[in-house]
Amino acid sequence: MAITVKLYGQGQLKLVTGSIDLDTDTFKLMLVDNTNPPDLDVDDFRDDRTAGELANGGGYTTGGVTLTSVAVTYDSASDQVRFDCADPSWPFTAAKTWRYGDVTKSRGGLASADELLANLTWDADQTVSTTYTLQLDPAGLLYWDVT
Repeated sequence: MAITVKLYGQGQLKLVTGSIDLDTDTFKLMLVDNTNPPDLDVDDFRDDRTAGELANGGGYTTGGVTLTSVAVTYDSASDQVRFDCADPSWPFTAAKTWRYGDVTKSRGGLASADELLANLTWDADQTVSTTYTLQLDPAGLLYWDVT
């Protein structure tokens, strides 16, 4: 299973203008089915993605799971900035199927206020009915070269 990770255009802009702070903000990872593919150029808030979000219940909570143990580092050996967290996990008790994951800045309220930061795209639909833990790359959830 391969996963491609890309930043949303508006998420990247909000990083450089300071409305998203990787060190201090709260982030969530929500799961979305294959009916709502991301538009990296247009989608900017969580409400753009909720049409295909997994239904609440059966071990999934609307809005996604909160990312914990968030750390932002610079690795001089690889010339990379890295955004990492603990491997997110969902305790599914019913079958859930998704294709996409979206990292959002969580403001704790409306989906129209939660900025989209990044999209994860699995190479095929994932259907799971037990606890699912996403094993993150050793370099982190997001990382980019500075050279």
